Amino acid sequence: MLTVADIAERVGLALHGDPSLVIKGLCGVTDNQPDCLSFVMSGKHARLAVSSQIPAFVVKPGALLAGKICLEHAAPEYAMALIAGLFERSRFTQDTAIHPSAVIHPSAEIGAQVQIGPGVCIGAGVRIGARCRLYAGVVVMDRVTLGADCVLYPHVVLREDCVLGERVILQPGAIIGGDGYGFVAHAGHHVKIPQLGTVVLEDDVEIGANTTIDRGRFTETRVGRGTKIDNLVMLGHNVKTGENCLLVSQVGISGSTQLGDRVTLAGQVGVTGHINICSDVTVLGKAGITKSIREPGFYAGMPIKPVERWRRAMAYLYRASAKDAEHHED
Repeated sequence: MLTVADIAERVGLALHGDPSLVIKGLCGVTDNQPDCLSFVMSGKHARLAVSSQIPAFVVKPGALLAGKICLEHAAPEYAMALIAGLFERSRFTQDTAIHPSAVIHPSAEIGAQVQIGPGVCIGAGVRIGARCRLYAGVVVMDRVTLGADCVLYPHVVLREDCVLGERVILQPGAIIGGDGYGFVAHAGHHVKIPQLGTVVLEDDVEIGANTTIDRGRFTETRVGRGTKIDNLVMLGHNVKTGENCLLVSQVGISGSTQLGDRVTLAGQVGVTGHINICSDVTVLGKAGITKSIREPGFYAGMPIKPVERWRRAMAYLYRASAKDAEHHED
């Protein structure tokens, strides 16, 4: 629990109201929880906030709420993200930095203040940077490198030779560096092609639960700095993403496709292999990308079209189907 004065000081917010109010947690406006702090982004939310039992809010400068304690910030939702860090609880408590059940190869290099949980397995030639946290059941195979401040949640697997930058987060069950889907037909059989490459995750990448990123066939699969990948996403071998991309749940990207910077693929977007998507592209959910995208903008549909063209086509389709239905009724 913190007072609003504590919160204002730690996050650098202007405070209006009683500084001694104790905040027990955070909530959304519609959660309407007493003793909590929330935030307001719009006039609609402001009206709900004033009538709620929530005592304190983060608001935009000058947008004070009658009868409420207010903390000002130009970007209230961003401020709430910072405040949420003050209320995080412990995830797994153990008495020693390295759990006695962990299996660590003698050649592995473990940095300062690293925490290693029960049942963790670390292979030969591994290098783990300072302050990394490896939770229960993590497997790190030979010659993997982790930069400082990485977090690997339970049952993450890092195959051999993968490289993680700094502050990389892998959610439970993420599999990094599994074999790419490579086979060659010969004499009526599918012969496995050894996948000799690796995976590189640059600084500040986050990978969601049960997401899989295949290793390259000869070189590398690479995820660019600051990219955030949701749960249940699949990246094939030799895929490369630029920086600060967003890949939402159940996206699938086939091998050797390249994404520019700031590409957003909404849920269940499918991408064929060996194409290029330029920077600053957003593709709406359930779309199919079968050819390279060379112009920034918004796209939708299967196969994709610029979003305004797709919307006109859908409107025309529904009007035509409605007229056809009327014709049959007559």
